[in-house]
Amino acid sequence: MRFPAPFSSALNTVRLRRFAGLLSQFGTDRIPGLRFASRPGSRRTILIIVTLGLAAMTYAIGRMFLEELAARALAIFVVVAIFWATETLPLFATAFLAVGMEIIFLASDGGLAEQITGALRGVGLSAETGRSIDYTVFFGPFAKDIIFLFMGGFLLSAALTKHGIDVALASRLLQPFRRSPGMLLFATIGITAFFSMWMSNTATTAMVLAITGPLLLALPESGRFHRGLILGVAFGANIGGIGTPIGTPPNAIAFGALNAAGYEITFLSWMLVAVPLAFILMLVAGTILYRAFPPAPDLEIPAIENDEPITGRGWMTVLILLATVALWLTSGWHGIRPGAVALLAATALTSLGLLDRHDVDSIDWNLLILMWGGLSLSVAMRETGLSDLIATVEIGGAAAQGWVLALIVTAVAVTMSTFMSNTATAALLMPMALALSIEPREQYAMLAALACSFAMSMPVSTPPNAMAFATGNVPIGSMIRTGTIVTLIGAIIVLAGYQVMLPIVFS
Repeated sequence: MRFPAPFSSALNTVRLRRFAGLLSQFGTDRIPGLRFASRPGSRRTILIIVTLGLAAMTYAIGRMFLEELAARALAIFVVVAIFWATETLPLFATAFLAVGMEIIFLASDGGLAEQITGALRGVGLSAETGRSIDYTVFFGPFAKDIIFLFMGGFLLSAALTKHGIDVALASRLLQPFRRSPGMLLFATIGITAFFSMWMSNTATTAMVLAITGPLLLALPESGRFHRGLILGVAFGANIGGIGTPIGTPPNAIAFGALNAAGYEITFLSWMLVAVPLAFILMLVAGTILYRAFPPAPDLEIPAIENDEPITGRGWMTVLILLATVALWLTSGWHGIRPGAVALLAATALTSLGLLDRHDVDSIDWNLLILMWGGLSLSVAMRETGLSDLIATVEIGGAAAQGWVLALIVTAVAVTMSTFMSNTATAALLMPMALALSIEPREQYAMLAALACSFAMSMPVSTPPNAMAFATGNVPIGSMIRTGTIVTLIGAIIVLAGYQVMLPIVFS
């Protein structure tokens, strides 16, 4: 059995903590060093040329039946979708590109929309924008409540890692379950999922793999139980992210987009629906992994060692976390927006010296930029009237529309997230779901966000999957078989109950 060097130091808790902290800086969207191959420059150039050609064709066809600005927005959408799907550019670079193109091609005030229209008329092409868009509407999403909510979550995660709270709590919580391999597997999934509700799933996976690394080294190489335990960490991190609006970026994008569209969703109402779903999926994942990788009858699990006490600064961090969570859960009563609560938490962490400048610099700013790019696409579609085209979609008869559309949304979200960033998938699907004329569109948007977290089949599907695969102890076939079963069952469960459970969020 082989593990990266940090896993093999059984008693060096400081090294394990530093490893978890290092991985937490890699971002929740892609893990550097775990990419299968870098994209050759010539191939990237070809992709860019092909994408621009497709965008030009889309614009030329679109302006036949759309308003001028809507046709331009559709072409921008094509460029962003292809670049995010193929990672022709880094995901955050494409987000910057999206905002830049929106300002240049769509904004009459602060952009070049009118000048481009005049140039088209000059070559004999009729072009009437019919709308006046100020460039600042595309900057606006970066100041949305959800950006600050997620930023606060990143800072809380950084503080938990820096002061060893995550390692101390997780190791103490896992210790009582080591006497039974089955209980240890379910406990690992559950504890990983719990931390993933509040922390980056990348940092959570790194932390739990670091804690269980020495334990896994003591297991016999002839058995297969260690594979189930490693996959349990990855699946637990994926599943736990469903539980809260800050648990995973697709949730945050949906939370922000829905509130911006006028659907008032509270932190607590989201959890009332998502936590039971996550709990069911944890039981499903644990059962599948236990049956696929059963422990030997006489397997003995060694003790999980962590003797470092929680410091005074650590307890201060815990108090700030508990106060923040309490304010998030009661936001419907006191009226303070979740983003403002996150800002208060960030103020407390930095003012009390629990986080320094380097800690603030290390959070996933690239992911916040990616979310900004996705939210700005929603603004572009709304401001140009492109969303009006999507609103004309009709599917089957009235009685079948709801279920058929729910199936399509779930299938598309799961399929796209399996092979590309689930954050980028959510950013692309959210404006389309909210533009549908078929009610209840808000439920389809949330359904898409949840389904983006179900993709667990491939190493590239999620960062936790990539990290589990990178240990070298999980064959890709094992991940595909077990991950696909969990994905399909999760999709079936959410489709079976979405008409009953999702209305709770919007009540």
